[in-house]
Amino acid sequence: MINPNVSKEPKLIFSIFKDYGPEILFNNSEVEENTALTLVMSGMTLVEMNKGSIGKVDGTKNPKMLGPIPVPDHENIKAIAIPFETEITSSADERIAASGYRLCVAYFLFEGIAVREVLDSYGLIEPYFTLIARGLQRESGIDPSSIKKMYTRMIDMFSGKIPRIYGVNQDNTLKEMIGKRLEYADTYLLCDMDKKVMYILLYNPSVDVWRKRDIFKTASELNSTMFRSALRIKTIEDVKEMTRILDVLNIEISPV
Repeated sequence: MINPNVSKEPKLIFSIFKDYGPEILFNNSEVEENTALTLVMSGMTLVEMNKGSIGKVDGTKNPKMLGPIPVPDHENIKAIAIPFETEITSSADERIAASGYRLCVAYFLFEGIAVREVLDSYGLIEPYFTLIARGLQRESGIDPSSIKKMYTRMIDMFSGKIPRIYGVNQDNTLKEMIGKRLEYADTYLLCDMDKKVMYILLYNPSVDVWRKRDIFKTASELNSTMFRSALRIKTIEDVKEMTRILDVLNIEISPV
C-alpha cells in the first residue's frame, strides 16, 4: 500500500448530484444501498460546508480530501471523500444549468485505523486522483465503466504498484512528484513499496560528501516518519543503474 500499515484495499462509493438529488453510480463495498445513500448525503453536506475542497479534474484545481467520515452501521469502516465538479450534459435545474457543473464525490472506504495512515499521503493522493480521473471531467463520460477504470488505477497506487518519488531540495525539504516525467532535481528518493526499498538517486554527480550526509539523514527521517522504517535504503550513484531502475518503472527525468 502507499503506507505499509495500510494492508487492505479500499472500496469505492461514487455519487453524483442529479437534478433530483444525489445518486449512487458505483458501489463495490459491503455497505448496502440505503446506508450508502445516508453516507453520501452526510458527505455532500460536509462538502457544501467546505466548498474550497471542491476541485476539477481538468488539471486546474486539485480536489481536497475530506474526512475521515463515519460510515453508518459500520463502526470499523471510515471513509475519505474526494469532491469535484463535472461539466454537465444538460439540466432542468436552473442553478445547475447556470453553473454548468454537477458535484461528484468519490468515497474511498477503509477498515480500522487505516484511514489515518492514508491521510498522511495527501501530497500524493490529491494530485494523482486529479491526473487519473481526467475522463470524468464531463458528465457524458461518467458511467460505471469509467468509474471502475479510475478506481482500478487508484488501487494501483494504494497497493504500491505506483512508487512514491520525492525530489530533495537544497534545504533538504522534500517535494513529492507524480507522473511519468519528473521535473529535474539533483537528488530523488524513489520509494518502491513493492520491493520495500528506498533508492537515493544522486542524479547530480557533483554532490559533495556533506550534502550526501544531509540527504541520507533526510531519507532516514522520511523512512521513519512516513513508512515506519519499513524500507531498506540504497544509494545509487551509477548513472546506468539509475537509468535501469527508472526504465523498469517507466519514469523519465526532464532535462535541466
